[in-house]
Amino acid sequence: MSEGRSAPRREDMPDGSVRIWFAAPILFQAEPKGSLVLRPPCVMDVVEIGDPVTWFFDSAGRGVQSLDRERLKLWFQRLIDGHDADMVGRERDPALGLLIEEAICGFFQNARMSLKPASAP
Repeated sequence: MSEGRSAPRREDMPDGSVRIWFAAPILFQAEPKGSLVLRPPCVMDVVEIGDPVTWFFDSAGRGVQSLDRERLKLWFQRLIDGHDADMVGRERDPALGLLIEEAICGFFQNARMSLKPASAP
């Protein structure tokens, strides 16, 4: 990043959405905007697209996570609010991309952690 330019940052909102503040404003319909919002996924979103993280297990039962980049892209396009995914996607700021990826994957991580194991009969 250039001298004097701040880093992008994340803000968790009370409604469960995530605001991502840009290091520098990005134009949207000829108007500079300083942030975008990622809304939480709804049930139909999850049914249509699926979890962006897949687990693979070896014969010993050891699991390895794999991020499905195509699903991640679909999630970004679906959840973005207040900006255009294609315009943001052309920004040359890897930190911004990492924040967006972390926020989208975080929705699913939080959902998985809130699930309780099934009770025994």
